[in-house]
Amino acid sequence: MEFKCGVYEKIKRGEELTEEDKRNLKEIIKKMFNFFVEQEIFPTPNNYAKWFFVFCYVVENKIEPSVNELIDLYYKIFKEAKVDLRLSAELERLLSEVHHVIYEYIETIKGYDVKFKKHEERIEKESENLNTELLRDILKELSELRKTNQELINELREKQKQAERLKKELETLKAQAFIDYLTGLKNRRSIEKALNDFLRDLKNYGYPFSVIMMDLNEFKQINDKYGHPVGDCILKEVGEILRKYLRAKDAVGRYGGDEFLIILPGIKLENAVKVAKRLRNAIENHIFRCDDKELRISASFGVLEVNESFKDTTEILKKVDEKLYEAKKKEDRIAY
Repeated sequence: MEFKCGVYEKIKRGEELTEEDKRNLKEIIKKMFNFFVEQEIFPTPNNYAKWFFVFCYVVENKIEPSVNELIDLYYKIFKEAKVDLRLSAELERLLSEVHHVIYEYIETIKGYDVKFKKHEERIEKESENLNTELLRDILKELSELRKTNQELINELREKQKQAERLKKELETLKAQAFIDYLTGLKNRRSIEKALNDFLRDLKNYGYPFSVIMMDLNEFKQINDKYGHPVGDCILKEVGEILRKYLRAKDAVGRYGGDEFLIILPGIKLENAVKVAKRLRNAIENHIFRCDDKELRISASFGVLEVNESFKDTTEILKKVDEKLYEAKKKEDRIAY
């Protein structure tokens, strides 16, 4: 499917816009900024241009997508892996409750400010008549209101601190749900979800991708000989190597133990094999410094180009795991 946007192309080429183009441009900007505000999205300069293209496509084709459909369209157009970065419904509900409490306190404070203003107006008016008794009563009430207001402000500050603590706890829970605690890569659940998203996009839109299953050779012996802290150290450094040598849009996760799954969007088999060789060399040439020891380790790689014949992710994982098994018998440690 081809996505086009006339206004975007004209602006890019520096062409003069027609009156219809200008009307569309106003509608694009209006829809885009309303979306940013409603969804609390703060795009980077790079993503801003991408979102502009998405809304340009929506306006010119007279599409009225839902929020989720709009986000899906973004990922379809730019062929990026869709990763669920939203909190679960339960965590969102908890955070919403805290914000609701804070909102109520803010509204209460606003109410007291209105009362302050009314009393100040009464003071000014009655002071002209030198009614000192009434003035004294008003000042006393005003003083009590200000004291109550200060108490509310202090309580609001405490609620804000609680909200920040809860936010940090939610971020930790989110990380635990999607990130491997040891390597900082995606965990098994997250990388399997990414694989499912890539397979869906391949079937729906023909976006190609390849996968690599990698594991460390004789890792169990290292654990048995030097202990798990050394093994954990090696896994952490392998994670850093993978991040260094892979693209930002590649998806990589610790699949289990010393196994890693790598997804390469837009990459055919030939180039996927080149990536595997580059990673193999990087790991073999790296000196792992763990617990006052200097160690070397090697890795094996099963490489697979995914096509539309694969029914589901289970079939993909089984096939690439077979390739990994073959790789362990080969001298260069790579099978495809």
